[in-house]
Amino acid sequence: MEKIAVILVETYSAKLYIASASQDNYFILHDEECEPIKLGLEMDDDHFLKKPQIDATIRVLKNFRKICELYGVTKTIAVANLFRETKPKNIYSFFDEVFATCGFRFSVLSPEEQNSNIYLGTINSFDIPKGVVVHLTADSMHFVQYNRRNVLSQAVLNFGPITLLNMYPIEELGKENALAKIKKYITTQLGDIEWLKSVEEEYQVVLSGDYATDLSKMVRKFKKYPLDRDFGYVASKENINFICDQVTALDLDKNKKIKLINEPRADVFAASVEIMNCLLEVMNKPQATICTNAFVRGILYGEVVPSTLEKPISDVLGFSVISETSFHDKEGEKHNEQVYNLSILLFKQLRVLHKLPRGYVKVLRVASFMHDVGKRINFLKHAKYSYDVIIGSDIFGMTHRELVLAAFVASLHQGGEVSPSEWVKYKDLFEEEDINAVMKLGVILRLAEALDRTKNSVIVDISCDILGDSVIMKTIATADNTYEIQKALECGKDFEKYFNKKLEIL
Repeated sequence: MEKIAVILVETYSAKLYIASASQDNYFILHDEECEPIKLGLEMDDDHFLKKPQIDATIRVLKNFRKICELYGVTKTIAVANLFRETKPKNIYSFFDEVFATCGFRFSVLSPEEQNSNIYLGTINSFDIPKGVVVHLTADSMHFVQYNRRNVLSQAVLNFGPITLLNMYPIEELGKENALAKIKKYITTQLGDIEWLKSVEEEYQVVLSGDYATDLSKMVRKFKKYPLDRDFGYVASKENINFICDQVTALDLDKNKKIKLINEPRADVFAASVEIMNCLLEVMNKPQATICTNAFVRGILYGEVVPSTLEKPISDVLGFSVISETSFHDKEGEKHNEQVYNLSILLFKQLRVLHKLPRGYVKVLRVASFMHDVGKRINFLKHAKYSYDVIIGSDIFGMTHRELVLAAFVASLHQGGEVSPSEWVKYKDLFEEEDINAVMKLGVILRLAEALDRTKNSVIVDISCDILGDSVIMKTIATADNTYEIQKALECGKDFEKYFNKKLEIL
């Protein structure tokens, strides 16, 4: 796999992301680094970067170079997001010096180019047909409204939490007065975006950026949410408002840090939550979905999957699953696809017995493609570890509930039962019929894998006849499938237990 690095320089931070990209146009992020810098501070009225700022930033980028060399990075994409108000006059000569000392050739992106990457990263990572993406940075807010994969409206506001705190310093105005002025300013600025106030009810709000990720961490801790996953987390307006009240009640000293989150300053995080809280109030939206790394993912989609520059990915879940399995289980690609095809065949053929709604197909799809990913950890107990890998994977296009259910289904493909302690851990995510569905899908997955035991994809079709207390499963094969049938019949006991029918296979 080719190693690609994305380096992002903003006014107050420099970030490095490492991704592995396959020749099949798939990629996976697997490392990141973030360091504070001060390109927006310590500039005099002449608006030029000073030598200490330049030297400090170059030291950070030199360390990024070392990390890139460690990973064997063969391609680097270096971009800078700096607005006109904060862009130093000598920024281009500064980046010339960066190239000479670090070898990174930077492009300074316009607000429109930034919006494009934010949109690409979001639309190709969510199954949300109508949305408003709001990407918050230290000194900017980006808005992109889309409908059915078409961009309708865009906007950029040149302020963020640090900008607001510079405008209304708490140490001078006092906490209550400063926060009141900040809230009034945010509300006024948001109100000036006419289309934002009239977004229809069916449009979902997607919050992107590091501050959105930190907000997710805080809300999940408050709610005692069982899944350690920020991407796709849905935070209600009430919970965001609660976090806002709790954080703004703190002593908002610049040197105070809140545990759990990445933002090093409590006052900056408080201002960021106030922005996101005001946003939902202005838009009159009950909740927001969290998107992590939207901007960087947008850059990678454009680089690794160039077709997305013209047309977004139509099957977000399928792309995501194959990306993950190509990293964890590339050798089993043909087998995984066959198990998926057989699983879907069995799901359809046995519908009259299992009576599960179509929504569970997503669950079965992920479990089928990823049932063997645990082999890289422990071959003999790989079903157990497949559960762990799926729980921790960046699978897009499905809810947190569906992701956890897929992990449970995959854990059953070697037989056995659902772990009661693990099930209780996630019980608040589940619906009443989920445990029954998981057990039935587990049997279907186990049968599908058995029917490809030699991994030669010899079975091309299956038809099931229900006769009395039995299910007659007829297989159509391109070669001898005696061994597959033998292994599938070993599932007969569990099949009878959960489908109330005896299993015969021809």
